[in-house]
Amino acid sequence: MLILALDTTTSACSAALVREGKLVAEVTTNIPRTHSQRLMPLMDSLFREADAEPRDLHLIAVSRGPGSFTGLRIGIATAKGLGLALDLPVVGVSTLAVLAHNFSGAGLVCPALNARRDQVYTGLYRCGDGAPQPLLADQALAASELMDLLSAYDEPIWFCGDGVDIVWQAAGNLPAPRRLPLHQRLNRAAALADLALAIYAREGGTHPDQLTPLYLRESQAELQWRRKQEAGHGC
Repeated sequence: MLILALDTTTSACSAALVREGKLVAEVTTNIPRTHSQRLMPLMDSLFREADAEPRDLHLIAVSRGPGSFTGLRIGIATAKGLGLALDLPVVGVSTLAVLAHNFSGAGLVCPALNARRDQVYTGLYRCGDGAPQPLLADQALAASELMDLLSAYDEPIWFCGDGVDIVWQAAGNLPAPRRLPLHQRLNRAAALADLALAIYAREGGTHPDQLTPLYLRESQAELQWRRKQEAGHGC
């Protein structure tokens, strides 16, 4: 079984090929450049290095959000396009669960992604025995709101994701806040593939048409449009 995993939901762009549960190739970049320009060349490089072709695939895994609205749409559109063209199932996985799955130990992991507007996309997971187990639902919160929720846990909490700096100063009152090391802090397609394999074995895949992004909140454009509509109705 050959799996293609794609994660474009943050500033990092990551793609991986996994064959029979073994990582064949993975490329991750964290360079300021649109993923629409970078993703296809990354995929082409992966297939060439693995001596494989898209028609050899059996499953496509993709991070479905939360994250950058533009980034996750690129990943979702690519996964859906390939799935439809090749008649393949897809598996969508939470970006925050993928980040938590990078953790190699046992304990609590709090992924935090920069959501702008003084918020982070975040959740809380317990790791150490298979897939990360969610303790707090994925949501968009201010750093202070997140700390109020995390204060209920009297054990070390590891932070990761590109929003770590946003929440770190507010984490000073927690019993033992810790940052994951650099190589575990960004999203990786290999972690996505591993989670997708477990989901596929348990639940099967999804038809590409049913794959949807996980936004958690309105985009700025949607928010402005709704406010404009509400203001117009109020006149």
